[in-house]
Amino acid sequence: MWVALLFVLGVLVALAVLRWQAPMIGAAAVGVPLVLASDLRGSGRSARTVAVVAVIGALLGLAWALITGDIVARSYDVALASGITVDHTIRDGLAISVGGALVMLAPAVFAYRSIRDPLTGLMFGALGAASFTAVTTLTRLAPQLATGVSTGERSVAGLLAEAVIQGVAVPVMAAAVGAMVGAAVGSHRRRAVAVVASVLVGVVFYGCLGLVEAAPLPQGVQVSVHLGLAALAVLAMRTVLRAGSADRSADVPRGASVLLPVGVGVVIAAAVASAVSLVVTPEIPNYRCPPDCGQPPLGTPVAINPRFTAADGSFSVSYPGPGTAYRATLNPDGVTLDFVAGDTGTVELFGEPANGRTPRAIAEELIARSYPDATVDYEIPNAAVGYQPGYGVFADDYPQDSTGTYTRLRIMVMVAIKNDLALVAAAIGPYHEFSPSFGIGHPSGANLQLAMDVGKYVNSFSWRGDPPR
Repeated sequence: MWVALLFVLGVLVALAVLRWQAPMIGAAAVGVPLVLASDLRGSGRSARTVAVVAVIGALLGLAWALITGDIVARSYDVALASGITVDHTIRDGLAISVGGALVMLAPAVFAYRSIRDPLTGLMFGALGAASFTAVTTLTRLAPQLATGVSTGERSVAGLLAEAVIQGVAVPVMAAAVGAMVGAAVGSHRRRAVAVVASVLVGVVFYGCLGLVEAAPLPQGVQVSVHLGLAALAVLAMRTVLRAGSADRSADVPRGASVLLPVGVGVVIAAAVASAVSLVVTPEIPNYRCPPDCGQPPLGTPVAINPRFTAADGSFSVSYPGPGTAYRATLNPDGVTLDFVAGDTGTVELFGEPANGRTPRAIAEELIARSYPDATVDYEIPNAAVGYQPGYGVFADDYPQDSTGTYTRLRIMVMVAIKNDLALVAAAIGPYHEFSPSFGIGHPSGANLQLAMDVGKYVNSFSWRGDPPR
């Protein structure tokens, strides 16, 4: 089994280094479940029983991914000024992660009448959990297939992190927790206590995982924590198995060699994912002028919008009022706007002391604080805030999350300084490539729906003492 797992890891690393993202997704989704299924088949268990366990886990995984994937993805646009909130941490970091674990473990718990010993429970629990994770991974990463078989936009480090997290750490941890609960269900001693204790341990593991994924941590830390939790889950599983078996020497069973079926399955999955990617990837849009010449931006005059003034009177800015597509939250130092239409997203209009920093330094610090792995796409030429020259940038971030749908986040930050006060306009939302059918009508690198609307608010900034406009 371990040789097959190392083979899967090697394939994932190779595909990530080559930036072949589509085959990497296919291999990541089926690698660990194939290892478990092949090992189970070699242990003499009924093929029908194995199939039933796998199908139940897969159906639960599909339902859970469809219900929660977009909920988590919509919360990726963390505000730069306020950062991670308590609501975000509890809902996305704990509730969804722990809830998914409980759903994943349900088959092993409800099948207690069919599980007669810890080894059988271990195998069925592991396979059900791995099948659950395989389908959730495929469902959540499916949008990534539409971005191409290979990618030149993502870094090798980012793809390696995705491969290790989605293809190794997450399924291994799921299989270990499922096996732990399954072994407890088949325990010969204090079955009820063992099941409750093992489920609680699984909840703790997934609670920790959810908190880590909700925190703005660098990719390297994310990978390390995921692998560490997976290793701890394996140790916990072995402990429960030995404690619950009448045979103190009981351990994970060794089936027949599984390398060949796993290798064939991984290759087939990679090929199928690549073929699907070729079919669903849209063609590069072509502009022809005429008719794709664009038009001048038409927006509501800022004068009719409400105006926010900072608590200390240091600046003011206009913002969209009631009845618009925005939900405004007024803070002492600015306004946070939740865009509830279209692609959704977040706009921030706020000020903070410059403390001798340059506009570029402030923009980089704000991005690094909430999105430590974001990469700059391009700098905005002649950027200005409130008609004061400053610095602007568009950046991209790819959240490494096991509970949310694949999303490429687009981050726009513009900063200008006057009287040692930095005024900041930021917009964060899903990447949406501009084309003749979407956007401003002519080619643009913005590729963010919010970018089409924030200009009037950026220009409405004024520092204390500025003449009326």
